Amino acid sequence: VYCQFSIQYQNSSVTITEGEPVTLYCGYKVSNFYGLRWLRLNPEEGPVSILNAALERNTSEGRFIAEFPSKGICLLHIKDPRVSDSALYLCSVEAQCMN
Repeated sequence: VYCQFSIQYQNSSVTITEGEPVTLYCGYKVSNFYGLRWLRLNPEEGPVSILNAALERNTSEGRFIAEFPSKGICLLHIKDPRVSDSALYLCSVEAQCMN
């Protein structure tokens, strides 16, 4: 099975004002990209999938928007952030591996 990928984050810590939009960055290199998932890790609720984006298509779910401005980059925009949005955010890349 052949699969090769890497993920890069920027801004390891972001401080925001409640209600002001925020953008998080995920850079990735992957062979045979299939999709990307944004996860929120919060001590009270554990990992929660907040958004799934397939085939580098811009996607939105509620206040969360995944944007692919160029190949290998996904931005997570959080509209009207709340105190309850405080958490660790991760992007998870899905790929179709080749035999």
